[in-house]
Amino acid sequence: MTPSVLILSELPHSHLEGLKVQLEKRGGFRHVAVFAFQEGREAFTRKLESLLAVSPRCLAVVTFEEDPANLLERFDQWYRNATLPEADVRHVFGLLEMPGFIRSLSTVLRSQFVPAEPPLDPPIPQPDRIEEESFRIIDEVISGYGFEEEWHQVVRRAVHAAADYEIADLMDHHVGAIDAAVKAIRSGSTIVADVQMVESGISKPLTTQFGNVIRCHVGDPDVAEKARKEGVTRSTVAMRKAIPALQGGIAVVGNAPTALFEILRLAREENVRPALVVGVPVGFVGAAESKELLSRQTDIPWIATHGPKGGSTVAVAIMNALLRIADSRKSRS
Repeated sequence: MTPSVLILSELPHSHLEGLKVQLEKRGGFRHVAVFAFQEGREAFTRKLESLLAVSPRCLAVVTFEEDPANLLERFDQWYRNATLPEADVRHVFGLLEMPGFIRSLSTVLRSQFVPAEPPLDPPIPQPDRIEEESFRIIDEVISGYGFEEEWHQVVRRAVHAAADYEIADLMDHHVGAIDAAVKAIRSGSTIVADVQMVESGISKPLTTQFGNVIRCHVGDPDVAEKARKEGVTRSTVAMRKAIPALQGGIAVVGNAPTALFEILRLAREENVRPALVVGVPVGFVGAAESKELLSRQTDIPWIATHGPKGGSTVAVAIMNALLRIADSRKSRS
């Protein structure tokens, strides 16, 4: 359940207005207000009436003051004296304001309004409704990000695949990435996967519809032998073997940073130009660096995550979202 939120302070602070905007845009909260007691009782009543006009009447009162007791006691007194509608009001305090804390704060706010004793055997939707319900829950959280519609579709599927809302904060893309992907897909371009898990997860009905062939060479015997002789990873050699397919194709990297490093080297030194690179390798060695290099270049459209998070399931989700977008545009044309 998503409550309305009142950010409470003794004196006005401009940074609390910024926090309000962040909770709305990045936290998915639709009804947020900031109130300083210095504004007086009339302003208090007006803001509370506005927040409690929505249904359900659940209000989270948040303060970052070092000693919140006096503020919360005064809030309760003013609230009782204002003859406002009854509501489920809960106080949230003891949180530090720091970069990147919006997601944690959003989780705390929602958790305040979870039933104290949820049923041990909650009803499970019918199979065809499970994914629909999952996306409804995800959209409730990320709808406030203000993403353009097609990018929203990509992000929501990546969040769903990872079961991690932080993916929405970490994802980024080249300004022309989606258009480039749709053009390549609809022209029948080859899709090059870094690992077989990515290859097997990409939608076969949709790639068949557009005539896209999926290639993955990491398991080829000649690739393994060459990698052993040269002392490099199989992922590096697999990308070299895929050069003809990479030229104008789509590269999807969800596991191996060395595959992404090699794609970037091929582009820089051998003028290999994929139509799009989906670069979301996961890990603590080279993953963040490979994605940082990908996002710095502007010659090749890209979709990436920042930092170590990503993975094959996220890569597959992004590629399948792009295939669905291409299909949707085809239906509209």
